Amino acid sequence: MHDLKGEHLRICPQGYTCCTSEMEENLANRSHAELETALRDSSRVLQAMLATQLRSFDDHFQHLLNDSERTLQATFPGAFGELYTQNARAFRDLYSELRLYYRGANLHLEETLAEFWARLLERLFKQLHPQLLLPDDYLDCLGKQAEALRPFGEAP
Repeated sequence: MHDLKGEHLRICPQGYTCCTSEMEENLANRSHAELETALRDSSRVLQAMLATQLRSFDDHFQHLLNDSERTLQATFPGAFGELYTQNARAFRDLYSELRLYYRGANLHLEETLAEFWARLLERLFKQLHPQLLLPDDYLDCLGKQAEALRPFGEAP
């Protein structure tokens, strides 16, 4: 082998060198393959750790959601009687929507909660004031007013 002018080279020195374009290409390909392997190997540990953390968080969150629903179903009938039992489906539907949202369904959480509270307020108002025969548009207005008042502040 003899020294060549290396002006056309990208990696090796561009002066006189024994490095050829083919050698450079082989070096680049090998370096690329080694880097990919090293990245893949090192990212497996991180990927496994993240997957474990995700499973742990998911289990914890599902547990909290299930406990919350069970506690509501256990305590509200005694505390609110028929006000709750006649509206239990609204609460079950809310928990179903919360689960769908958590699993990635295309739901807007704030709207979902606002609709729940508006529907619940309408139903409770009808139950508490059965003597009043109010038109649906009045009850819709009642729900919208409650939403505008934001009884829970910035919380949805």
